[in-house]
Amino acid sequence: MPSFNGKTLGYLPNLCVPQALLRAVLAAEFLAVVLALTVANDLSDFFVNLGLHSLFVQWVTLASIFSLCFIGRFVEKPSVARASVIVLATVAVFTLAASILGLELSGRTGVVSDAVVSTLFIFKNLVISLVIVLVLLRYFYIHSQWEETIEADSAAKYAALSARMRPHFLFNSLNTIAHLVHIKPDRAEEALLDLSDIMRMTLDKRSRIPLKEELDLTLAYLRMEGLRLGEKRLHVNLDMDRNSLPLDMEIPPFILQPLVENAVYHGIQPRQDGGLLTVSLYDAGNRLDVSVTNPLPPTGVSTHTKGNHIAQENMTSRLKLAYGDRANLKIQKGVQQYRVSFSIPKE
Repeated sequence: MPSFNGKTLGYLPNLCVPQALLRAVLAAEFLAVVLALTVANDLSDFFVNLGLHSLFVQWVTLASIFSLCFIGRFVEKPSVARASVIVLATVAVFTLAASILGLELSGRTGVVSDAVVSTLFIFKNLVISLVIVLVLLRYFYIHSQWEETIEADSAAKYAALSARMRPHFLFNSLNTIAHLVHIKPDRAEEALLDLSDIMRMTLDKRSRIPLKEELDLTLAYLRMEGLRLGEKRLHVNLDMDRNSLPLDMEIPPFILQPLVENAVYHGIQPRQDGGLLTVSLYDAGNRLDVSVTNPLPPTGVSTHTKGNHIAQENMTSRLKLAYGDRANLKIQKGVQQYRVSFSIPKE
């Protein structure tokens, strides 16, 4: 099955999940009710027509959806025109087949005098089906364009946020390495390698990376910050079992590291004695639970809360785009601790 953001065919939404099928069945049944009401003369006639129209509409709807799901597995990234033609042709074929089958069951195809009526019956069904499909295709296309605009806008905001944060971190890291070169050359070399890995990841254009790479990036960042702040100020507790984590799970990049960076910048750095930063990852079966906990800064100390809120809002948008309603960012602010957590499905 396609993922949440996957498309069935071109710009069409994911029709191959139970929720989409249920919505399609309900919409088809509503159409059957409307069609039955237009031809019924009384209540009993309505129920007879409702049964016939429901059978016809539901058969065409479900057969078309299952066929499009099957075709979508073999047609990669079709153009808008090609995807539209495939959908229209599929619906037309099943509408034609259902119409002919209906005529066969009624016995009209064998009567010459009913040829005109049969042709009009088939023509009417084809016109109704194709008009409805054209309206739906127009809606799906506009919605797809809107989604792409929102995603591009979110990516631009995230890139702008990263551009503001990256030089600050880069300059601090270079100063730290310059200080270590003469007194601890081995640590300076390790720090350069960590900084190289971090900067290389910022240039990576992949939309998904393995969890292992995101975790390694986060640990490299913490090692750099540990050198800058000192081991006595930055204490890190890694609450995770790497042997049980789904390290090959594909996730959006920079989904953990920015939360850790916020915790260091807004929670640990303002405190003169530093504090404990806890990073928790837990495999919850069909989901991955992630949380970052840091102490609150002393009262009255500036913590750049506006920048913190921007980063959190950006992360919320990225989770929404990647996983829809199946992921959400939760913030818990206690008396002494600040905790940010989210849970994402394993795909």
